[in-house]
Amino acid sequence: MPEPLRVLLVDDEAPARSLLREYLGAHDGVQVIGECANGFEAVKAITEQRPDLVFLDVQMPKLDGFEVLELVAPEPGAPAVIFCTAYDEYALRAFEVHAVDYLLKPFGRERLAEALGRARDRLALAAARGHGAPSPSASPAGAALGARAASPSASWCATAHRCT
Repeated sequence: MPEPLRVLLVDDEAPARSLLREYLGAHDGVQVIGECANGFEAVKAITEQRPDLVFLDVQMPKLDGFEVLELVAPEPGAPAVIFCTAYDEYALRAFEVHAVDYLLKPFGRERLAEALGRARDRLALAAARGHGAPSPSASPAGAALGARAASPSASWCATAHRCT
């Protein structure tokens, strides 16, 4: 049996974390390893617990979701990220920082399942390439930005498969 997908939930609203935990409970092979209510807690948890996937709110106290990513992205083995927010205006920026997906609250079980599938695909692609962290070329935005400088396989990914 494959290792469970280790997931961290980061949202300043406890009901949002609770609902996400409930939705994720319906998926085999997903283990919620922690919850954080602000950006500082998130940076600490990501660094110490090394999750595979982070569900990350954008607007939170102390550090916002993008600031969290700035602090943990340089780390080897940085997790895949799915943004979960009530604000649609951050979607483009989310994909510029190589988010796997962007869930606009309120979202349903089906939409969460799609995002989770994308995350599993991204992580499998990263593992096949021989490194734990998702590469920038694994996202459509990253593939488009890095296709010229990337390897031929990343270029194929950007044009033929889109990796999502």
